Amino acid sequence: MSHKPVKAVVFDLDGTLYLSGRPYPGAVETVKRVAKQVPVYYLSNNTSKSPVFYENRLKVMGLPLKGDSIISALSLSLDAIHEKGIKNVFFFANPEVYEWFAAQDPSLNLRPSVEDTELVLVAYHNSFDYRELCELSFRVQRKIPFWVTHTDFVCPDARGPVPDIGSFMALLKTAYGVEPERSFGKPNPAMLEGLLKKFEPEEILFVGDRLYTDFELAKRSGCRFVLPLCGETKRSDLEKLEVKPEYVVENVKEIDFDGFLS
Repeated sequence: MSHKPVKAVVFDLDGTLYLSGRPYPGAVETVKRVAKQVPVYYLSNNTSKSPVFYENRLKVMGLPLKGDSIISALSLSLDAIHEKGIKNVFFFANPEVYEWFAAQDPSLNLRPSVEDTELVLVAYHNSFDYRELCELSFRVQRKIPFWVTHTDFVCPDARGPVPDIGSFMALLKTAYGVEPERSFGKPNPAMLEGLLKKFEPEEILFVGDRLYTDFELAKRSGCRFVLPLCGETKRSDLEKLEVKPEYVVENVKEIDFDGFLS
């Protein structure tokens, strides 16, 4: 089966290019080489940090970066809030992310009372205390519209996976029988919507280490996909799949990008 040459490459960050901020061997050099031939983009479901944090991290690592290189579920969430004309949003997020969100639109009230709350938005918050969790619960149990930035069950960490928004969702469903109305991160094809306006789906190559987010996003959007086994997915996990990734490698530096780009 012939394919069009790839014209853009999207890399997942955590677990694909690095783990806990430490690049995998050869990953930075590989991305630099690819960026000399086609535009390179970075995508992550991790909303515990702001896009500014990721921009600075990538710069420190020496990864090539342009103004629109980082694709964030936070930006998609904010766009949806604007589309709905919502102003009173209870934002469950780390302080840095809260401040970034507030700076993007100072007209938003991100700490409304329970009575005034129009929407609950949950980011990956890993610094909350029990009182803040209760404030979240006071709102979702009243059936106030509830969105999440993404639905990952765990977030990769050097010491082992840690609970992410999907785990928070399970807690809230168990306690109150509620589930979010919308999610913006992978595997939602909206994450690649901007690129799909510039390129045909098969002209985009997505490199990611997770099956239920990265591979699922590639399938839903129609783009090509490479699975490196340096992150969450193990080779034994592939045996359970009816539809398997077309390309599986041990790590990013093993990918034959020349074959995709020509």
